[in-house]
Amino acid sequence: MALSQRLTTGSALVMAALLSTSAFGPVFGQVQVQTLAPPDLFSTPAGDTGLSADLWKDTAPGIAREVLPKLAAKPLSPASAGLARRVLATGANGPTGVGGDPEMGAVRAMALIALGDAAGANAVLDRAPGVADSSQLSVAAAEAALITGADDKACKIGEALSVERGAPYWLRLRAFCQALAGQTDAAQLTLNLAAGQTKDADYTRLMSALLTGAPGGAANLKNGVNYAVSRKLGLDIQAAAATASPALKPVLKPAGDVAALAGGADLTAAQTADIAFLRQAKGLPAFVEASKASAASIAVLARADAPLEDPVLLARAALAAGDLATAQAIRAKLTGDTIPNAGPVDLALLDAALAAADGRKDGQTLDRLIERGAQAGVKSPAQPAALILAALGGTMSPEARAQFATFDPGKSAVSPARLVVMDDAAAAGRQGEAALLALSVSADAGANGPGPVDRARLVRALAKAGLEADARALAVEGLLALQVK
Repeated sequence: MALSQRLTTGSALVMAALLSTSAFGPVFGQVQVQTLAPPDLFSTPAGDTGLSADLWKDTAPGIAREVLPKLAAKPLSPASAGLARRVLATGANGPTGVGGDPEMGAVRAMALIALGDAAGANAVLDRAPGVADSSQLSVAAAEAALITGADDKACKIGEALSVERGAPYWLRLRAFCQALAGQTDAAQLTLNLAAGQTKDADYTRLMSALLTGAPGGAANLKNGVNYAVSRKLGLDIQAAAATASPALKPVLKPAGDVAALAGGADLTAAQTADIAFLRQAKGLPAFVEASKASAASIAVLARADAPLEDPVLLARAALAAGDLATAQAIRAKLTGDTIPNAGPVDLALLDAALAAADGRKDGQTLDRLIERGAQAGVKSPAQPAALILAALGGTMSPEARAQFATFDPGKSAVSPARLVVMDDAAAAGRQGEAALLALSVSADAGANGPGPVDRARLVRALAKAGLEADARALAVEGLLALQVK
């Protein structure tokens, strides 16, 4: 063998030996290709919620897939809506197989929008991958943009979409965007195509007015596109409150004129108006909305020296609006046995709601409520109220326990199996799963929320799962609901 051949062969042997050593083996001999997990569409927060990044740990994917769509499609009671917004806004990797699913990412965003947090949905979707490749994610992104007034952004989302561009939603948005760009003929053609696919008389009326200059009629707040066209036409958005979907409620201005009260207006007339407004509210959501609209006025009344005509009603309204301090101030004024427009049970219910809102596990308040329930009988709201308050963990006296054990607060309307899984999730620390199951019960119950028996189970489970603030809110709401028409 020639010298050059021997050198070449030797070099090859040396290189082979080097590659087989521990120093080089891991680098050259153990290269592996790994498939990256899809980006998690639940990991971006919509805001600071105080919940941990382990929120969805060990949550059953099937429960998430069943419950999450309900949160966008079904009305929730105000307290349940607050819980839903909180868990959906939390930045935490979703349940296994759910967080990377574009459809479920869109469900999360649409639920946030439906719950009145379009700004939060914007924050989530601005960082979401693959929006242009998913019609569902793009619809959520466009609606969030329109509701927050970012019309140009919504139009760019529609332009970037790579799938299902001929769907009715995109035709309606495209006609609006073409009108914004001054492309009147193209917009009219697109409007005709949209009208041929689905009927939306309000949208057609509004867009025709935008294209022709004819009177637009009343504004419509059914969805983001209709709201954007109404806004572009300069229509009275406030007057369209009756057509506003929950997603668009935040764009409406609260009612009431507190400046006049602060300037020394007739407090008696203001109080009479507030009380009439609150008394005519039918159902829990309407009472909460009326309470929020009257909240600032009630706060002024509570600080004034003038006597209150219906102090318990005003205190309940302050609680419904989230103003615990004003409710406490009104309660502090109530002394003696005679309270205007209120009896002993009314006062016991108010004290129970105040204790729940303040996070006090007040055994005396619970005992007094139980005593009132025992005296008034099974038809008294004090008996179901005691069940709700007891769910927060107050200690009963021996006599109260004996009385409480005889109560008949009603029946459950929920599958016992669902309640068992919810209780198990709470005990095991599966916080997200416990919250979803509680929200499922509330969604199935409707806008007034679950009845007292089921509500008490939800309160206890949420408290056990570490969702104390949400448990208290659900308890306060239930206590108030017992006296709402």
